[in-house]
Amino acid sequence: MSMRPLVRVAISAIVVAIAGVAGAAAPEPDYRGQAIGTIRSIDRTHQMVTMGDGLRLRAADPQMLEELQEGELVKLEFVHERDGWLIRSIEAADAVGEPSDTEAE
Repeated sequence: MSMRPLVRVAISAIVVAIAGVAGAAAPEPDYRGQAIGTIRSIDRTHQMVTMGDGLRLRAADPQMLEELQEGELVKLEFVHERDGWLIRSIEAADAVGEPSDTEAE
């Protein structure tokens, strides 16, 4: 009896186990959240916004970033996609309003 089929089965099992662990660490594609926070930086070339807590999000449309400024308090809704966090909406927030933490569904 050849060991080759057993080696293939063992390698397949290892690959499946590694893929399962890697997949479990990433949020589901429909993972959504809301946040109120201060914009730390805006990279208009790459359409990226970095929030004060370090959260980095990409804007699907560069027009979403046109009116924004670093240091501005904003309220945003976002979703996780294959390549990272995507901004669904972003707008100026009331400084006295809601708490500045992240809520996720």
